[in-house]
Amino acid sequence: MDEGNKNECPLESEALVGDGLSTPAAIVRNSVHNGGRAKPSRRSDFDQLYLYSKPKKPGFFERVSRTSKGCDFRGGAVSLFPILDWLYNYKWKSDTIYDLISGTTVSIMHIPHGIAYAMLAGVPPVVGIYMAFFPVFIYTLMGTSRHLSIGTFSVVCMMTSKAVLMYSDTESLGIGSNSSAVVLDTGENHTSLTPTQVAAAVCFVVGFWQVVMGIFKMGVLSVLLSETLVSGFTTGAAVHVITSQISKFFGLKLPRRTGPLKILFVYYDLFAHILEANLAAVGISVVTIIILCIWNELLKPRVEKKLPVPIPIELFAIIIGTLVSYLADFEHVYKVKTIGHVSTGLPLPELPPLWLFPNLLVDGLVICLVAFSINMSMAKILARKAGNYSVSANQELLAGGCANLFGSMFGCVPTAASLSRSMIQLKVGGKTQLASFFSCLILLFVLLFVGPLFQPLPNCVLASIVVVALKGMMMQVKDLFHAWRHSHADALVWLGSFLGVVLLDIDYGLGLGVSFSLLTLVIRGQKPILRVLGNVPGTQIYLDVKCYHSAVEIPGIRIVQIAGGLNFANNDYFQHKILSLIEKKASYDKQNASSPVQTIISPNTQSKPLCLILDMVSVSFVDPSAVKALLSLHKDVKNQGRILCLSNCSWNVFESLNKCGFFEDFSDSYLFSSVHDAVSFISRQSVAL
Repeated sequence: MDEGNKNECPLESEALVGDGLSTPAAIVRNSVHNGGRAKPSRRSDFDQLYLYSKPKKPGFFERVSRTSKGCDFRGGAVSLFPILDWLYNYKWKSDTIYDLISGTTVSIMHIPHGIAYAMLAGVPPVVGIYMAFFPVFIYTLMGTSRHLSIGTFSVVCMMTSKAVLMYSDTESLGIGSNSSAVVLDTGENHTSLTPTQVAAAVCFVVGFWQVVMGIFKMGVLSVLLSETLVSGFTTGAAVHVITSQISKFFGLKLPRRTGPLKILFVYYDLFAHILEANLAAVGISVVTIIILCIWNELLKPRVEKKLPVPIPIELFAIIIGTLVSYLADFEHVYKVKTIGHVSTGLPLPELPPLWLFPNLLVDGLVICLVAFSINMSMAKILARKAGNYSVSANQELLAGGCANLFGSMFGCVPTAASLSRSMIQLKVGGKTQLASFFSCLILLFVLLFVGPLFQPLPNCVLASIVVVALKGMMMQVKDLFHAWRHSHADALVWLGSFLGVVLLDIDYGLGLGVSFSLLTLVIRGQKPILRVLGNVPGTQIYLDVKCYHSAVEIPGIRIVQIAGGLNFANNDYFQHKILSLIEKKASYDKQNASSPVQTIISPNTQSKPLCLILDMVSVSFVDPSAVKALLSLHKDVKNQGRILCLSNCSWNVFESLNKCGFFEDFSDSYLFSSVHDAVSFISRQSVAL
């Protein structure tokens, strides 16, 4: 080889042959040699060598054809009714006893929960038992969670009470006239609806929204309700629930408040009428709360370690409260308000008032999102604890929707999963949703024969049970401090959701929480993370110079790694920050031009024009506005007599740049498959100059 050609690539004039493919010499000339092998450095050479082609998306008719050919009616039936799968493989000999015990235990818990939370929703107590019977049958057939206990849930019942108070005549329930009720005109005459009819209409609308979302596979919307948001929202809702029980706790009849700041007005009314409190009701409430707290905090942890089945202390409180009230005649002697008439038997199916649905669409959508978020959160937790089985978000929407549609025909309030009942169903050994089926059979007996026995039960006992049951939700205040230590943005989401619910209303609070969550995402997206990289001497590794002190910046080259998306919201910040980093690098190199720096490149680069390399490996996407910003940056750098190179563009980023005409003004000679290829290219350019 001639002396004058010793720096030339030995393969420059030859074709690289391998596996039957020949590589043009142009590719080799722009390649980095590694052990006698030529590796393409430019992105275009890389794509040409490895036969890159853009993946083609199938057209509409092609997708329809594929779907129709792959239709499996048996698989579709199993997907819609998961019971067809797990019941076929059910272990009758070993699992039946566990599901029976689990179902019996949960059915006992359904009784106090149903009676208490039905009153919370503003409907007759027996409706709470209906909610544990009719919708649960449908969920047993269609649900994908094996341990979820569907039925009454305090927050959902509280949200339903808003519509019940607004559109119904509460005199029909015997809880006093509702001066804020809306009198509806159907065109012929004014119609006064019962609370059960309004609650059933809400249930139908919630089911409608859930089915629509399930059909269109919108289960992904659950990501909008983060754990932080749900924690703040449910804590605020717990304050609403406790506030709604204050009047029963003191035996008072307070004016009904609606709209923003209603909680403040309720406590104002309470202090204004506190001297009218029924001392007997207060005494019963205090005794009930003390007994429940002592049991839950002191005795329950010790007793449950020795017993395989939990003791239903709430049911005992209801039974004892009913018995003492009956014997002492609390209602007539001490003027203590009781739950009154409890009907027996099963109601006949009846379609809710359809003409009320347009008035309930917004409330129904809010309840739908809250119930779905709670159901999915609980289902995922239970699935992990029970052996990591899969739960389908879209199927859960369909199951919950059909359950609510069916339940609305029998006057039910919208249903959701209960944390306490679901954990008990898992803890006592439940294996499948057959436990819910056994629970329904036991509750059927209660509906047919036992219901009227609870008529003397004081309302203050139910209020006490609700207040104590919400202790866990109120303790979620700790989540605020936990979030603050890790992320101030998450803490603001929690606080915004909580204050929105407490000061405004439940639906406003949810909207405010979602808005805060989206706002934090936008704010975080406005500032992509920029890291200055340096080379670890003797390697091809490039690391953040602020974090890794062994990484050394290369004289004449500034390498900036971008993390995040580039879009219209952060264009100005991105360009300004990059240009600032270039100027800082130029100033630094000028001050240290005489300092010996160990690099992987010839020291000749110290006297050459500064080059900028953007490492795009962590860029998730670029929009058209960001492409224009990159071209503007390219022109600014070029006008300064400097060079801009891009490296590590992902497939979707490369295609976005290509679609927006980026390479019409930016030569692909400066697009590289790695940072080291770009550095080596600049090194060769410097040597040539």
